[in-house]
Amino acid sequence: MMRIPPYYRQAGWQRFFSGIIIGMIIGWFFFIYQFGSIQEKLVTEIKMQQAIIKDQKRDIEVLRSDKDELNKENQKKLTVQEVKVYFKNDKELKLSELSLYELRSQIENELTPVKNKNIEAVANARELLYQTIQNKTYTVNEKRYHVIVKELHLYTTLEIFVEIRLAD
Repeated sequence: MMRIPPYYRQAGWQRFFSGIIIGMIIGWFFFIYQFGSIQEKLVTEIKMQQAIIKDQKRDIEVLRSDKDELNKENQKKLTVQEVKVYFKNDKELKLSELSLYELRSQIENELTPVKNKNIEAVANARELLYQTIQNKTYTVNEKRYHVIVKELHLYTTLEIFVEIRLAD
């Protein structure tokens, strides 16, 4: 049978083994302390970042809602800035450029009250615009014309496409 050498009886070996065990215990406590302090720093950093993210998400939500409200208000406040009249059958009637210009300016003069009006209000009064333009007789170079509205495009520019007819 084999026997373990009796090192536990010698004082030098006892000090060596006890030093190793005490060193391991001290090292373990040092490791636990360092690990705990690092973890504590990381946890506080994560908490701070989560708080910052939460604040930024709230700020983003506020800015988005403000932007949406401003867009809705601006959409409501959009106004007609310009009126353009286009003729669909000007080539067929063979009117001169001056006659077309005079007719266009007369139609645009009829629509001057629409300028700087809210687009929504103008859109609601679209039938009134049709009647205003179509029920009037326009006189150009001693000839009388009626126009029929074929298309109407409404945004910041009111574009009206009309067909010219000779009045009876």
